[in-house]
This record gives sequence, C-alpha cells and structure tokens, in this order.
Amino acid sequence: MSAIPAMKEAWSGTRAHERILTNDQVEEYRGAGFLTIRNAFDSTLLQRLTATIDRLWNEGSALENKTRHFDLDPAHRPGNPRIRRISSPTELDDVFVEVAFDSVLGDIAADLIGGPVKFYHSKVNFKLPDGGAEIGWHQDWPVFPHTNTNIVALSIPINPSRSGNGCLQTVPGSHKQGPRSHWVNGQYALNCNASMSQDDFARVVDNELDPGDVVAHHGLAVHGSSANLSDMIRTTYIIQYVAADAFAYTAPVIDSRHRNRMVRGEPARYARVEQGLIELPPDFSAGYSSIYSLQESNKR
Repeated sequence: MSAIPAMKEAWSGTRAHERILTNDQVEEYRGAGFLTIRNAFDSTLLQRLTATIDRLWNEGSALENKTRHFDLDPAHRPGNPRIRRISSPTELDDVFVEVAFDSVLGDIAADLIGGPVKFYHSKVNFKLPDGGAEIGWHQDWPVFPHTNTNIVALSIPINPSRSGNGCLQTVPGSHKQGPRSHWVNGQYALNCNASMSQDDFARVVDNELDPGDVVAHHGLAVHGSSANLSDMIRTTYIIQYVAADAFAYTAPVIDSRHRNRMVRGEPARYARVEQGLIELPPDFSAGYSSIYSLQESNKR
C-alpha cells in the first residue's frame, strides 16, 4: 500500500465550552463511572467519519505487516483483511481531528471532567466477526497513570454495538474503589481479571449502543468486552481525554502529535497530584501496538 499522504490539518485552536449535559447526567456519571448519551452525535459528521474509516480499512487491507497505525490480527492477509485497530487516526485524516477537538465530544468531556480538557490519544477499534478477541477486565488509568485520575474515554459506535458482537461492558461504581493491580505473578497482564469478584460480575452492564450514541467511562471504571461471536463487525472510535491539570507519569501507549493539545479551556499552570502509591506499567516508550497484541504475548 502506498504511503498515506500528509493531511492539511483543519483544527486551529480550542472552542469555547458549551454545556451539553444536565446536572443529573453528570451525577449519574459520577455515581456509576460511566454514562450513555443517546443521539448525541451529529449525523452528518458521523457519515463522514464512517466513510473515512471505511476508506482506511480498504487501504489497510493491502498491508502484509502491521505498521505504526495499523494493528493486524495474526490471520490477516491481503484480500482477507482482519484489522484490529487504527492507532492515532488524527494523524491520518482531518475528520478525526474535527470529531476529537471541535465536535460535541469536547463539550461532553469538559462537562464530565468539570474544567479544562486536553486530548491524550485516540484509536479506532474493530471487534472482528466470528471470534474477534475478548478484552480482559481493566481500567484505563493504571495503563497510562497521570498525576490525578480525572480522565475520561468517549466511545462513538460506527455500527450497532450489542452484547452479541462484543459490546463494551462496565462494572458500575468500580471507579470509586481505586486502581486495581494489572500485574500477575510479576508479569504485566494489562487486565485486572484476578481482582474480579462475584459481586463485580453480578453488576456488569452491557453498554449497547446505536450509531449516534456516545458512551463515556471514567479512567478507573472497570470495563472489558466479550468475544464477537456474531457475523457483524463492531467498529468504535475512542478518544481519551484528560483534565488539563493531569500529567502522565509514563510514556504514552499510543502517541501522536496531538497529545496534550487543549480541547476546551486553558492549559494548567500546576499539576494536581492525588496521593497514594502508583503501580506503574512497563516502559512502553519502545512501542506498544494494542491490547490485543499484549494479550497474545501473555498467552505464549
């Protein structure tokens, strides 16, 4: 596949924050650790986003090996594409920048964070049909710990997300219990499966979504997803936002030139530091492709 041409970036600065969520919605998020907002996303922008993801899928289908942006399933072959993730898509097309910085998502993130917001990373995840891998139970913040835990991920489904095709699953209230260990017997597992209790499993919620819906989850909300045993792919654009006064302790798992750019509000002059011991992940500065690859390596 030929190199993707450099894009002319459309984003030129931060927009003024416009309140989107009600007080009740913010309180629901604070209580449960996640929030579903129905029909929140602009349909025209969603069509453009979908068309761009389709184009990138077609371009990636010709690849023989994974790249910095494209993570491939071991069964991927040119002509029989099985792409699992597109990392840092904001570097590949302006529409991802527009969605992350200029759409309603920036306002939702500011509502939930409760102040100025910056961009940390984004990715397009493909839960492949006929056995697309499950994602173990995990929290986002322990994978990329910051000086405080005020971080939020917003997910935009590109097609219907259902329990049958491996939708996001969350454990309500788990964010209030603090970070869980993502190490097992001295090995980094990138999941906290070992800490899951019967009570956790009894409370699991399937976050079923339609295109146009948005789901937000806190950086300490325990979440995962089952394998996709259907014949329908599940495609999701996910953006990780952080409070302006949250600063990473470790190298980014997914880097891009947009990392730490402001989305709403002004940059912080001071870091807000939450007390406590922080269990660090491995050093990802040499590279990290995806949670799928790490799960595979841990099985060997």
